Amino acid sequence: MGVVNVTPDSFSDGGLFFDRDRAIKRALALFAEGAAVVDIGGESTRPSNYGEAQEIAVEEEMRRVIPVIEGVRRSSALPISVDTRKSAVARAALEAGADLVNDVSSFRFDPAMATVVAEKGAGAILMHMRGTDPRTMQRDTSYGHPIADIAMELAQALEHAAEAGIPAERIAVDPGLGFGKSPEENLLLLRHLAALRSLGHPVAVGASRKGFVRKFSGVGEDSSAAERLAGSLACLAAAAEGGAAIVRVHDVADSSRFLRMLAALRAPAIAPARPAGAAAR
Repeated sequence: MGVVNVTPDSFSDGGLFFDRDRAIKRALALFAEGAAVVDIGGESTRPSNYGEAQEIAVEEEMRRVIPVIEGVRRSSALPISVDTRKSAVARAALEAGADLVNDVSSFRFDPAMATVVAEKGAGAILMHMRGTDPRTMQRDTSYGHPIADIAMELAQALEHAAEAGIPAERIAVDPGLGFGKSPEENLLLLRHLAALRSLGHPVAVGASRKGFVRKFSGVGEDSSAAERLAGSLACLAAAAEGGAAIVRVHDVADSSRFLRMLAALRAPAIAPARPAGAAAR
């Protein structure tokens, strides 16, 4: 899943794709680089340590993302995801050609979101986050048992989605790395993705360029997001090893090549063919 932030203030690429035409070109380029789906968002959800994310009005969020989704859909039939917490934005995005909703609040920010997804026959990614507000999600990162607690809270979100009439096969879950977790808990989640797979849904993982990647990969405090590629690829390997079905990344070309090489290394060994007539040893 390639990321297109149509925002002026994203922590990873703030402002680079705020222009509609540039965002459309970026999404199509990500498809060409190997993305199976692009995730288009118009509201920054960065935690407070990157500078407080400001909630924007529904009308402004729609103004940012709907023309981009329409433009991408005119040029590609590949899946489009809309990254939003707001049901009105989701409805407009799905009507404009999006296929699924990536909701960082797991339908808790806007209770009408589940109904919109069900009515539109869309897919959904339910992400775990403490609370519903990215501005405050990092204030409490304490858990009794991180893996069990997060799995239980995602199970509750899945139950709510089922009650709204969303078929189970249209839902993926996301542990929400960096959303209300300590850096160490992010690592723990990557090591134990199998526990989330036990929920019976595909698991989506978004580690790309996040703060804990900077912390543990050894790049400087003032490093650019792009300098976190090596650490992001290490997380990508862990996600693949843990059975993640979706990986949300900024560096699609490098990530695609990395996953192809990883798959080649995992493939069963094939003995080299002997020349015709060669004696067996």
